[in-house]
Amino acid sequence: MNFTAHNIRLNGQTTTMPADTPILAESVMWQAIAETVDLFFPKGREERSGMKVVDLGCLEGGYTAEFARMGFDALGIEARADNFRNCNLVKENLGLPNLNFVQDDVRNMARYGPFDISLCYGLLYHLNDPVHFLKTVADSTKKLLLLNTHFAPEHDIRYYLGPVNRYFLAPIQKRTRFLEHQKNFRLSPITLHEGYRGRWYKEWNKHANKSKVEKILWASYNNNRSFWLCKKDLTKVLHNAGFKHVFEQFNFTGDLVPDHYTSRYNRTMFVALKA
Repeated sequence: MNFTAHNIRLNGQTTTMPADTPILAESVMWQAIAETVDLFFPKGREERSGMKVVDLGCLEGGYTAEFARMGFDALGIEARADNFRNCNLVKENLGLPNLNFVQDDVRNMARYGPFDISLCYGLLYHLNDPVHFLKTVADSTKKLLLLNTHFAPEHDIRYYLGPVNRYFLAPIQKRTRFLEHQKNFRLSPITLHEGYRGRWYKEWNKHANKSKVEKILWASYNNNRSFWLCKKDLTKVLHNAGFKHVFEQFNFTGDLVPDHYTSRYNRTMFVALKA
């Protein structure tokens, strides 16, 4: 096993990552997700057994497994072969009949739904069509979307400097964090895309071959650049897609990610409800 992100407690008390790595199920991140779910869904396993959850871009299946342990019918969708193999190792070890994975592009989620809950963790900012994708998610989600994502800062002079930032300032700040109160992601100036404001982010070289892209486990899969929506625009997209209520969940920092994560990395967790 070669897990890069999800330290999952398996049967027999073995784990997928070294002992000094926080256990995903015990993390503040997972507790924030679980407690939010408990607010809107019954806690009985019998009631939950008839409810479907999808984990979009599930990576190594850690969150999917925890939803299954909560009693939900949980499905993880993952595109990359290496990650998918890890997901199946988790499934085989845990032996939970309500835990399943498919290897597919998350844009095809409608094939497997609809779902009572959709988890989109660390995925949206890897897509070049986030508005269209969120509409797909909304169409396939009956009640609750948990969306943990980066968003584009509205005011950052660095992203108007073009090559000066990409090849001079950003490398210096990466090494030294000199005058870097927010991480320098080398984003583009603000522009309109799919009718909303945001910034472009380069994922990988567009000339890279497929085998190389396959091995970049934490990057986009089918698009060499992604579009980060501005925060206000992102909330508008969620409302326009059919989610009546949109909140922020601030309780997810502390162990897997530091307390200053939301401000330094322009990242938050949205809770979007249909009703």
